[in-house]
Amino acid sequence: MAPPASSPVEIDSSDSRLRILLVMPTPFENGRLGLENVIWLSEPVGLTAIAASVDARHEIRILDLRLEEEDALARALAEFRPHLVGTTSMTTDAYQAKAVLRMTRSMCPEALTVVGGHHPTLCPGEFEVPFVDVIVQGEGELTFRELVDRWSKQHARRDRAFPGVSGARFRGADGRYQVNAKREQTADLDSLPTPRRELVAKYRGRYFFTGVRPMATIFTSRGCSFDCNFCAIWEFYERRTRFLSAARIVDQMQAASEPFVFVLDDNFLTSKRRATELCDELERRGVRKFWMTQGRTDFAADHPELMTRLAKNGLVMVLSGYESNDDDNLAALRKKNTWQKNQRANRIMRENGIFVTGIFMARADWTRAQFEMLYETVRGLAVAIPLLTILTPLPGTQLYRVYHDKLLTTDHRLFDLLHAVLPTRLPREEFYRLMCRFYEETDASVRWAFRTMLRARPGFVARILPGMAWFYARTWRYQRIHYDHRSFLRDEEGLLTGPGARAGITYRDVRYPSAVEPDPSSGSALTVLKVRKPRTWTDDLAESGREAS
Repeated sequence: MAPPASSPVEIDSSDSRLRILLVMPTPFENGRLGLENVIWLSEPVGLTAIAASVDARHEIRILDLRLEEEDALARALAEFRPHLVGTTSMTTDAYQAKAVLRMTRSMCPEALTVVGGHHPTLCPGEFEVPFVDVIVQGEGELTFRELVDRWSKQHARRDRAFPGVSGARFRGADGRYQVNAKREQTADLDSLPTPRRELVAKYRGRYFFTGVRPMATIFTSRGCSFDCNFCAIWEFYERRTRFLSAARIVDQMQAASEPFVFVLDDNFLTSKRRATELCDELERRGVRKFWMTQGRTDFAADHPELMTRLAKNGLVMVLSGYESNDDDNLAALRKKNTWQKNQRANRIMRENGIFVTGIFMARADWTRAQFEMLYETVRGLAVAIPLLTILTPLPGTQLYRVYHDKLLTTDHRLFDLLHAVLPTRLPREEFYRLMCRFYEETDASVRWAFRTMLRARPGFVARILPGMAWFYARTWRYQRIHYDHRSFLRDEEGLLTGPGARAGITYRDVRYPSAVEPDPSSGSALTVLKVRKPRTWTDDLAESGREAS
């Protein structure tokens, strides 16, 4: 019988072989709004990747709390008695990640506690708490491997200091955090070991995108060559984009027993050359997988023949940020795209039987007329899976630095792109009521897209029908939450205590980015940020091997 959470678990420290537990935190409490767990649930590729870097003599397990019962962590700590517990964090699950390590310190006080990922890299100070020993910043494989090697020699004497481990911040004996040198990113992704997907085998069949399941998850690149002001991906990866070789990509696809694969790149559609090489390799080996990814619309608009070839080689869905139907708004977001290309890409993908998942972005200062215009726009596009988000200044982004003092809340659970963290022009109840109408208003677009897909890819549609039945049966209870504007208001209750709320600001006090902004190089002169020249794709940038900066 497992001891209660309050009972410390003794750990044998006489052996240099370690028991390592990597934990994927659950993103939010039951009943809260959110797209993860509802629309999309992918494998914790960050954890399987760093697990692959660990020496084989150590025993390592992955616990995905998104798919476990509430007491799973306590049971795992009591039964496995790990020497090291690591977790990862995006912004919305920062509190849950810290809760994982807080429980670890309570139950296994001798275990080393480590956190890494997007949010700890960009906001490390939030994790400088007594129960967190090490914060890994940036890519984690090499840093984690070095930490494990050092801890295997140090844990017997309870030495938690890691001077010289690049990419790590550690809590010294005096309680103060020491910051080591930054670790350089791995230039050649092929040199990294293949993520250990077998460590999440017990969850196989439970990862999905809408009705597409069972689904494997792989990555084929890191970084993004764009610098949108609402996104921090390019800052995390220091404006660099690196790629796996086509051979390594197809190796992973072939190794997956699942018929569907999600390519979890931040922007898969960025290099014509590598997409062509991937098609060559898939055709040479005769690999037949249905696969999905994320990518920009302007790439699809600029390369229609390549999109046709990718579709013939299994591409069935692309998740794209359409953001806006207005060129000025796109320019203000530094999107470097146009509405015309959004439309052209949508047509090209529909003609090739590629499901379009389009993300659109509302703003807190929108009027009713702007919501109505968005509904009309999406209905005319026939987007298969339209998603509506709110422009949110996420921590680590340019927008966050500009609007930090105007935020109505600093509670990370509300930075899920579904809550307005800046003041709304409309009464908040009316704003959320209009948000909730989006899916009802765009239902015709979804039906039109599915009919088109049925004609273009009948084999794929037949394969996902059982999954679609499962998906709708599973999500009906979430729809009752998501379609009720009162759910948004309940989520925010008691949490709108940020600096903007304390200062009593209104939407009139928030100046959003525009297509015309000050040019810092010429004093007070103004410059138009609109993109009117052809996009330079990574094929045309200076490259070293498979790296593009």
